[in-house]
Amino acid sequence: GSYVGWIVEIISQYLQAGRLKRIFMSPYLEESDGLLATYKYANADNYPITHENALLINRLCMSDPFFISCVIQSQYPDKDFCDQESVLKTINYEVCNKESELSMTWGEYIEQTVKRINDTHAKKILLHMSQNNETEFTPKILKDELKLSLSPNDIQQRLQELVKADLINEGASDIRYKGLKDGTLNLVLRNRFQEEIMSFAPEFLQEFRDEVLKLKKDKKLLQGKLSQIVGKTAELQLMTEFRSKKRFQLSTYFDGVTDKTMMNIIDAKSRFFIQRSDRKNMEIDVIAESDCGRVILVEVKKMSTAVGRNMLSDFIEKIDVYSRLYPEKIILKAFFSLGGFTDEAMAFCKKNQIATTQTLTFML
Repeated sequence: GSYVGWIVEIISQYLQAGRLKRIFMSPYLEESDGLLATYKYANADNYPITHENALLINRLCMSDPFFISCVIQSQYPDKDFCDQESVLKTINYEVCNKESELSMTWGEYIEQTVKRINDTHAKKILLHMSQNNETEFTPKILKDELKLSLSPNDIQQRLQELVKADLINEGASDIRYKGLKDGTLNLVLRNRFQEEIMSFAPEFLQEFRDEVLKLKKDKKLLQGKLSQIVGKTAELQLMTEFRSKKRFQLSTYFDGVTDKTMMNIIDAKSRFFIQRSDRKNMEIDVIAESDCGRVILVEVKKMSTAVGRNMLSDFIEKIDVYSRLYPEKIILKAFFSLGGFTDEAMAFCKKNQIATTQTLTFML
């Protein structure tokens, strides 16, 4: 941001000749990590979210963790991450409402910079370079393409101010510049300047709806994206599945289920803690309660090696403690192991009526 740019400029006056080492990093996560961040932010703030909408938020926020956090924590009054249209309107609110966290944060950088330059030329240059961020521009090229009335020297001065504010980058030579490869910034700039410069306002909601149509075309692709992060966040994904689908039989997700009751889930949590009589804390990875008095208790192991009998014995101990604490509950036991189960472990599961799986099913 611009604060960093100003600090670097000051420090550079005293640490010359390359003594100041700069490390550049992308503001974006890998797509799978962006999806993981979406689940984690929603879970941290205790907001129910569907798999489809987690994918949608990550896609429209371009795996930008700051943008994702702004959407999850948005003050939009009708926010509901289980409703697709509400998700789109929440994202639109963050981009378009000047009092949203996203707009206020970027606006702070943009307004101070544009104020110093004090004309619409800088806005036009910034918007054009942001929308064409694969291209390097010289002052002369910008003057010709945007039909600016400024001299190349005046354009150069404005470009240097934008560089100092970290709103554009310097290019291969002293007179070449590039827009930031920052899709979030581009959305904010379009919202603030496009109507003033181009005489028509952007229609973000319609653009977002078009992205939804693209996203929905291939369900196998969506399931593949969800499966990519199972090893990192199986508990959150399983809890999300139980929360969002609500009515299901446990056999939809696990093998070896003896109780075929259709359940109606009224609450689902991850990392549920119980305490043994000697006050030792024990953690149940996923718990889901049905209105019929049944409760699903799931142990999750994300290691690549097969689960053996010892881990299952530890799980049974947790079940026993839970049943003593909540004797009125009908317990359905389930175990997810990404690395599968040994033969001895499978025999133990069958004997103790523990349902098993080594893959997660996503009902999109």
